[in-house]
Amino acid sequence: MKHRTKILSFATLFLLGCITMPAFADQAAWVSRNEASRALRELAEATSIKHFCAPCDDQSVTDEAIENIGLFRVEGQNYWEIRVNGKGIDLAYVYFQKRGKWVNAAMAARIKVSGVPKQLSRAQLGR
Repeated sequence: MKHRTKILSFATLFLLGCITMPAFADQAAWVSRNEASRALRELAEATSIKHFCAPCDDQSVTDEAIENIGLFRVEGQNYWEIRVNGKGIDLAYVYFQKRGKWVNAAMAARIKVSGVPKQLSRAQLGR
């Protein structure tokens, strides 16, 4: 009986993990060429970005100065990504300054994402 209970407990935890895992998955790291081009146009004038993952346990906002930015095809895939300072970014968790507000890069480029704010609040920015 104890063995059966352990198996059921494990199965329940496994299924729960499978259900909640997509909330932490990449949403807009690899996108279509059109979406990536729109995002690059939005980010073209930005000198810095802020990284913020709303669904993650860590609720900190980190800054990154943009030294270089580009659009790259994902090797072996029919997807594209934006790289900032040589590293691919997930547009769902990146914010840039537009008209005095820190706005979500994916949403600005009309890429469908969920579970992230459209812009960072003063509280999230630490002001």
